[in-house]
Amino acid sequence: MLDYTIRSGDTLSKIAKRFNVGLDAIVRFNGIRNPDRIRVGQKLKIPEATTDAMDAVVPPVAPPPPAPDDLDGPPINRTKFVLPPKEYIGEVKEKDLIVLHFTAGSSARSAFDTWKNNPVRVATCYTVDPDGSIYELFDPAHWAFHLGVKGSNGKHDKRSIGIEMANVGPLKPDANNLDRLNWWPGDWGTRWCHRDETSKYVPASYRGIDFFAAFPDEQLDAVGQLVRHLCERFEIPRKIPPKTRRDKFDMPRFNKFKGVASHQNFRKDKWDVGPAFDWDRLVL
Repeated sequence: MLDYTIRSGDTLSKIAKRFNVGLDAIVRFNGIRNPDRIRVGQKLKIPEATTDAMDAVVPPVAPPPPAPDDLDGPPINRTKFVLPPKEYIGEVKEKDLIVLHFTAGSSARSAFDTWKNNPVRVATCYTVDPDGSIYELFDPAHWAFHLGVKGSNGKHDKRSIGIEMANVGPLKPDANNLDRLNWWPGDWGTRWCHRDETSKYVPASYRGIDFFAAFPDEQLDAVGQLVRHLCERFEIPRKIPPKTRRDKFDMPRFNKFKGVASHQNFRKDKWDVGPAFDWDRLVL
């Protein structure tokens, strides 16, 4: 076992690579509650990868980590919708990307109920309800599959933090009443709103759909606060795609992009976040 004193410019991931030790082992053995908050001069114990019984590491038993300090961020509910460990991958990964989604459903509850027994471990770290309530489903230092990029082996899922906004997404005119807009359940037969309820939808053509459900101001404000909070915590660049590329599927560009993107940038068959989302509300 080695002793190490943190120096300027160090991150836990850099230290783990330097000593060829798993980052998670350093975190657990030293009882580190927040891997993103270390300080110069802090002393660490570095476990060695060896079969010698004298060097065997028995991590100390630590109490559950407290909720992160949200004094400088938005209020986050970490108790209402919590996924069990089997529903996400508990590896600590470096983050350089935030990906925005909409749930294609009406509430955070419906998304949680869909994910909580999914053996494929599909989920996002956060959901945001239309009233602006933010829910953390698991620690964003960990990861789950949320992009579905074929052949990537989860590369972008691991490096990203997913945020799902409860929003029904694409709308279609009712087959028997063109003044009514429906969303997808029942073969696009579920009423969303009437055409004269203009605050509830945005008329915009995108990937074969001409109408999209609007995002309430409370939800947009909450997502903006959450994104800024996560950018600060994980040192993710406060960068969004240029206007001409926000709605594009472009893997060569987004394969290396660091900042804030959306599901539609990684999948040509997805609508989220769509033309109803106001990127300027992120205030980056």
